[in-house]
Amino acid sequence: METACIIPTLNEEAHLSGTLDSIIVQTGEKEIIVVDGGSHDETLEIALSYGCKTIVSSPGRGSQMNQGAAAATKTGLLFLHADTILHKEVSDEIERILCRPGALSGSFRLEFQPNSRPLRLYAFFSRINHPLLTLGDQGLFLLRSTLQAIGGFEKYPILEDVEIQQRLRSCGQFRKSHLPVVTSSRRFTKIGPISQQILNALILTAYYSGVSPISQAKLYSHVK
Repeated sequence: METACIIPTLNEEAHLSGTLDSIIVQTGEKEIIVVDGGSHDETLEIALSYGCKTIVSSPGRGSQMNQGAAAATKTGLLFLHADTILHKEVSDEIERILCRPGALSGSFRLEFQPNSRPLRLYAFFSRINHPLLTLGDQGLFLLRSTLQAIGGFEKYPILEDVEIQQRLRSCGQFRKSHLPVVTSSRRFTKIGPISQQILNALILTAYYSGVSPISQAKLYSHVK
């Protein structure tokens, strides 16, 4: 199964090359689609230097990923954050999982770089296949036909990964791979790993209590 890698970006020049390097060593033909939300740095130039298909979009991860999926030609889709490094066997693993009867989608477990004791604990729990422990930085993969059937991502400013996962899990099996993806711990450094995890828990609690992602994005915009 050939899989397209879709990467929404916004000012990711410091991290994008590492992500792209980890994609080009995968087996099979490569289709890499970078959907940029208006970067003011060298993000697009880096993407073009790797031969990526590039799309310029208004910012918003859900909208960007929908545009990337619409431009994809491969059977499978892998949605990646621009600071995520893939294990060398990810391409084969996606095919193994999506070819299992009943499996519609899946993701990977996490590792962090740079690491710390709190982040190692968080990474340990990311092995568990549960919606509260499975977020977008773990690399969502699914068939292109599945994404089309459920109508794509909601155009939310945040939590689009949580919302789509709810719909996917209600339609069929969501699998968690034993393989890790390595993601940057940069978002934990601003307020600290423990404080960031508390914030994440508050955001998820509010979402499952019915608070809209649009309202939450305005409330928490100062800690991005």
